[in-house]
Amino acid sequence: MKGFLQYFMNYGLVAAVVVWAAVVALMAYHLDESPWRWVFVALSLAGVATVAGIFRIRRYIDGLAKASEQKNP
Repeated sequence: MKGFLQYFMNYGLVAAVVVWAAVVALMAYHLDESPWRWVFVALSLAGVATVAGIFRIRRYIDGLAKASEQKNP
């Protein structure tokens, strides 16, 4: 159970944003001839960009932690 909790803490936010972006993309797909279609597409792409930003920030923080560990043995 501890492994699941750690996995959920690491990737729960990412999963929630991916599901949200997928739902918004499906809404955009079903909005034929609507002026809101491209707004929903843009929101979906913003969700994907948010996930990429989360991973980039996580990689940066992990790099800081590794540098701190190497500096202080």
